[in-house]
Amino acid sequence: MSTYARELETALEIAAAAGELALGHFGAPPPVEEKEDASPVTRADRETERRIARMLEERFPLDGILGEEGAVLPSRSGRRWLVDPIDGTKDFVRGSPYWAVQLALEEGDRVRVGVIHCPALDETVHAAAGAGCFRNGTRVAASAVSRLDRSIVTVSGFNAASASWPGEGVRRLLEECWTVRAYGGACNVVMLARGKADVWLSGRGMEWDYAPARVIADECGARFLTRAGDGRIDRAHCVLCAPGVEQEVRRVLDISCCARGDSMED
Repeated sequence: MSTYARELETALEIAAAAGELALGHFGAPPPVEEKEDASPVTRADRETERRIARMLEERFPLDGILGEEGAVLPSRSGRRWLVDPIDGTKDFVRGSPYWAVQLALEEGDRVRVGVIHCPALDETVHAAAGAGCFRNGTRVAASAVSRLDRSIVTVSGFNAASASWPGEGVRRLLEECWTVRAYGGACNVVMLARGKADVWLSGRGMEWDYAPARVIADECGARFLTRAGDGRIDRAHCVLCAPGVEQEVRRVLDISCCARGDSMED
């Protein structure tokens, strides 16, 4: 049993409660506002984050909290929870089901627990350090694909990807792969964890966007890579890939050789 079993169980409970709250707004979303970075936000985002933060503070009063919509609580334990109440707000407000509640626990500089809950799809992927990766209670693993030309590549934001990664490398990745899909950030990670996609390329994201993906990648056998080769979740970009295509992905995107945190074999 994982040493983070209690934290994972609580995170799943909180994500389910938050998802139920968000679903109450889905289909008839509240008015959309625009944040400073031009990304959308709604009352549903804020209400959902407040619910999550309140439940986390009740269960883990010494832990810190950092949320996309402004929730901040200093840590007194060396741990903090990263919260993305509705990842995929653009899909949410358009009535598309490809959005998710994301929660992750970071201890020191390592992510130990991650949950991606997709309420409109009735799908949840979770992982805890050393305990494996699961989708709706069934263990899942990254694909066994070993060639880029047989890989399904998912992308979150072509403009952002081209700005954060070498433009020529992005073009080659998309040209050399089998096909390209895009389901939204969190849902792309779900597809990769299930072995239904082989690469996820992201060019713009915050720690709360990437934290669940970090531990999910480790536990499903995938690779979490950054340009610098350090695998940090605060680099504002990342690529996840099945282990069999890691070297090809590194080649086309000009990624540095393995450094601490850059793959599950650290």
